[in-house]
Amino acid sequence: MRRLGIFSLLLISCSLWEYEDPSIPHENEYPETYLSLIASDTIFAHYDSTSGEFTYAIDQDPSPGIVWDTLDYAFTTITTSKQQLHWWGEDKDGTVIGYKYKWSSDISWTYTTEEEGLFYVPIRTDLDVFSFEVKAIDNDSLEDQTTAKLTLPIKNSAPEIHFRFNSNPKVHNIQGDTSFTFPTRTFVWDLYDQDGLESVEFIYYALDDTCDTCWNTIDEVSSPSLTLTEIEPGLHVFYLKAVDVAGAESNLIFFPDTTNNEEPDNWKVIPVKGDLLLVDDFMQDSQNNAMTWYKSVLDTLVGENNYSVWELGQALPYSSNDIKANLGYFKYVFWNSAYTGISLYGEASASITNYVLNGGNYFISAAEVKDTSFTWFPIDSIIPLTGQYAQISPNRTLYSQVDSALDLRTGDEQGIYLDLEGFENNNDPNFRSLYRLQLPEDQFDEWTGTPNVCGVYQFQYPLSAGKAVLLSLPVHNGYDPLLDGNGNYLDFLNYLINVEFVE
Repeated sequence: MRRLGIFSLLLISCSLWEYEDPSIPHENEYPETYLSLIASDTIFAHYDSTSGEFTYAIDQDPSPGIVWDTLDYAFTTITTSKQQLHWWGEDKDGTVIGYKYKWSSDISWTYTTEEEGLFYVPIRTDLDVFSFEVKAIDNDSLEDQTTAKLTLPIKNSAPEIHFRFNSNPKVHNIQGDTSFTFPTRTFVWDLYDQDGLESVEFIYYALDDTCDTCWNTIDEVSSPSLTLTEIEPGLHVFYLKAVDVAGAESNLIFFPDTTNNEEPDNWKVIPVKGDLLLVDDFMQDSQNNAMTWYKSVLDTLVGENNYSVWELGQALPYSSNDIKANLGYFKYVFWNSAYTGISLYGEASASITNYVLNGGNYFISAAEVKDTSFTWFPIDSIIPLTGQYAQISPNRTLYSQVDSALDLRTGDEQGIYLDLEGFENNNDPNFRSLYRLQLPEDQFDEWTGTPNVCGVYQFQYPLSAGKAVLLSLPVHNGYDPLLDGNGNYLDFLNYLINVEFVE
């Protein structure tokens, strides 16, 4: 016997909890099955027995001239393909041990001992009708002869797509209205569909034009990112949309979006120039004095337009794929971190390690070395260099452990007025000191001994790994160079490129 309970404006089968006297014996009887659903929209339904089709009127007065069925099909639900159904069974002479259920789109029955299920109905058109049947099975293996059945008109919902929060740069982070990248750019998004992500069939992207033949298909719909490579230099726009199995398209999103005041209006791809990358990680150098000085050194060292510059701003790219790609274009990376303010090299640590292990050569001058947790450089201990007076005085020498001609010196009148550290590694044979400070000559410097301030580390595995050089002092304060008192900072960089990074 069949029971159907649908809760909306009406509750059908009001005798559900009226039981007969259990003391009266019963013959071996078939179990009975009950099915329930919470309705969200009230509709009227008309079933044409000749054509076998339904006609629906959603939350409106029925059209005149049509006999509307108010018994079997009225107050059904038009909803999405994501359905939460509940069922239960009763057996007068025993117990219910399980159930079999089947959607109209299924070929065979499915057995379960559960009394509820979350289903995604495979809708293929804008509006379709599905039915769900369930029957109880008792401990005598008898099945309900009349299944509980529910008919559902299901309306397709278009997918929604959005760029993931903070995955695109913000104007306040890049301090400008144009986002500059090298020829690799990763886009990350979030996808949603009321019918379930399983109903999303295609994700399409286009670059610069949305003509019918401009769209490309993303192979992995479940992967919420795409990395573009070998992008031509110049201005570009990236477009993205999703399409479900019923052909419904999502909203169109694009970067840059000129309607979003928080994001830049332009995206410009710059070409890779030369084998050397200068990373400008000095956000508070607002006039770019430090970068201009560093570029003048490199102009002399490798030639103008024979190197590239990457200005970080206040944030790294959202995807580590882009960081690794940007570093990977070059044989040498010179990372100039901030004299004051935030520096981002710590957040890029995994990408830097990957770069060195894959054969890249990395040099960084850092004003802060507060811990020993660099994955790309081993440090045993931190050595305070400045204390009460927090300075390295003018005319202080950094003694080269390679060649005295490479000795560096602070300026005649310009010291380094920060809380600074040196570092040591006494246990790893693959570490070598490149520069040390000697004992102070007067009371204004407070270190003792000959602390190391610059060293090189060579990974032994893989054999193709490059080298990392750490200088725990800044080279420019935004106004003046700090270690060019001998006028030979260029010679130190030349040594790195042509000797240290070659051996």
